[in-house]
Amino acid sequence: MLGSYLKYLMQRKSKYSIHSPFVYDFMVKVLNDNGSNRDYDLMLRVSHLVDGKRFATRSRRKQARFLYRLVGYLEPETVLSFGKVSALNTSALALGNLQTKVYLEQTTEFLETLSSMGVVNVNLIHPDADEEEQLERYNTGFVLYGLEDFGEDNWNNLEDGMAQADDDTVLVFEGIHHSRRTEAAWEAIKEGEGVTLTMDLYSMGLVFFREGIEKQDFVLKY
Repeated sequence: MLGSYLKYLMQRKSKYSIHSPFVYDFMVKVLNDNGSNRDYDLMLRVSHLVDGKRFATRSRRKQARFLYRLVGYLEPETVLSFGKVSALNTSALALGNLQTKVYLEQTTEFLETLSSMGVVNVNLIHPDADEEEQLERYNTGFVLYGLEDFGEDNWNNLEDGMAQADDDTVLVFEGIHHSRRTEAAWEAIKEGEGVTLTMDLYSMGLVFFREGIEKQDFVLKY
């Protein structure tokens, strides 16, 4: 999607052109924080063991570190993830805040391996519940939709997530510019009921439902 990327490059804004206090603070503390962290090394070791060394490309490491900082910044009680989640991203979500409980669709062996390496706050999604029931069961304010679970084909599930959102909710979507299908879904989500703030990072999209602010859509340098 070369055209989409060129459009993103032309539209993206740096922190110096942002007037929203929340978005500016977010960019300084989450997007533009390039400091080192011992947890990053642990995340990489977990990924090498479970995903394989070839998986941890530069772009995937960058995304995982962002997810780590995002969880640390928002401090959600729980994180719920739909779709296939790598060990790299799982460890990022879990280590970002050790008080956060991460729920995802994976195997018991996957969880046991992560636990043996010190990533202990990861749990399996109840296998008999559909996505709407899972959203209610885990009462989460942070939902990550993997690429395979994001798009027009899964629109009903996405609507469930938005319908249960509140002021503290953030929805994170992978691959919003991966294809025309995911771009169409992203545009529809931006216009969803209750959505007050969106962030387009090209590889990911973030949706907030904060009350009392004017509706804004940001394309941010990442």
